[in-house]
Amino acid sequence: MKSISLINILILTSLLFGVNVLAQNTRTFSGTVVTQQFELIPNVSIEIETSSGKINATTDAEGEFSVQVPNEPLSVKFYGKNLSSVTRIFAATDAVKNLQIKTSYIIAPVNESVTIRADPLTPEIEQRNDEAFTKNKNFVVRDDQIIQSLNAGISVGQHEGGGKSIEIRRFGFNLDHGGVNGGLKVLVDNFQQNQVTQGHGQGFLGSLKSLSSELVQDVTVINGPFSAQFGDFSGLGVIQVHQKESLPQQLTLRFQAGSFDSYRTFLAYSPKIKDVASFISYEGAYTNGPFLKPLNYRRDNVSSNITYKINDSQAIGFKLNYGRNNFSSSGEIPLDEVFAGRLDRFGVIDPSNGGKNQQGIIGTYYRKEFKSGQTFKVDGFLRRSLFDLTSDFTFFLLDPIYGDQILQHDSR
Repeated sequence: MKSISLINILILTSLLFGVNVLAQNTRTFSGTVVTQQFELIPNVSIEIETSSGKINATTDAEGEFSVQVPNEPLSVKFYGKNLSSVTRIFAATDAVKNLQIKTSYIIAPVNESVTIRADPLTPEIEQRNDEAFTKNKNFVVRDDQIIQSLNAGISVGQHEGGGKSIEIRRFGFNLDHGGVNGGLKVLVDNFQQNQVTQGHGQGFLGSLKSLSSELVQDVTVINGPFSAQFGDFSGLGVIQVHQKESLPQQLTLRFQAGSFDSYRTFLAYSPKIKDVASFISYEGAYTNGPFLKPLNYRRDNVSSNITYKINDSQAIGFKLNYGRNNFSSSGEIPLDEVFAGRLDRFGVIDPSNGGKNQQGIIGTYYRKEFKSGQTFKVDGFLRRSLFDLTSDFTFFLLDPIYGDQILQHDSR
């Protein structure tokens, strides 16, 4: 028994001696790899050359590394994809713990910050003449078609039957009815169309429904950014619409028809009087759309202008515009009911939705043209607007008998 115990003691002593010798012959090589801006670099390959061969390691997600190496001179190479290779020499007596190895990217990483600079001075200005509207034969039933015809990177559409204001998207922003996320300002003969704090939406452009495409002379599109010259709603651009003072033909009659019971009538009289440019016009349009409940969208517009030429450089004028439109609406419908096949995509739940819109404006202006080419113009106007909209967003959630319909009213 004594001999066995002696043997065990000798074996244990040998093992402890060997571990101690091994510990004295190795050391911990550790640290982090960073950029010149002290950003941690993960997945950096590390190749350590020793007298007995090569040792390989890789930095972790935090750019850190730790590996046991012989206690002897070392040649260490740090390299990786899109990284400048770095080689460091360490003597046997050098400290090799908690090192900080700096390198740099040859190609910037995907998440590197990018600075974008823009010139805030002169915005891009585009011009459109009346050909933008005459080339499609002016079959304009809704006001969104007028803006779409400009082909100026302005996405417009209608909902709630087309009787409400247009919906505008530009430069990746949803401007709602024209007044949010910077807004798009629309001027017709220098009269602002965006309505401030309107009952349905800020910057509401419902007044555009009284604009007839045949009366447009030219359009200037200013592509932003915001300018104090135009003020509110001009963050993403300005559309300036200039109407004609007279028409090329003394009498204009036009009737058009299309699908979904759509039709449009335009009548105009423009007399030829010395030193006077004038016209009076009427536009009527109607459509039912593709909806199972007829849209009943009716639009009636009356416009007039008379300009008296005082002399070759001065003129005074008066303008009148009145428009009204009534419509029914299928409103919003639940998409899950459509997917389940219980409701047609053009169907309706609350058939009593709809609205009406009326607006009128009387204006006067004085214009003087100088020999330098500059023009001085003063405008004055009186405007009246009435708007009523019935909508039902929650159907019968709150009132299971009569429904949750609401009325939005605006009078100004």
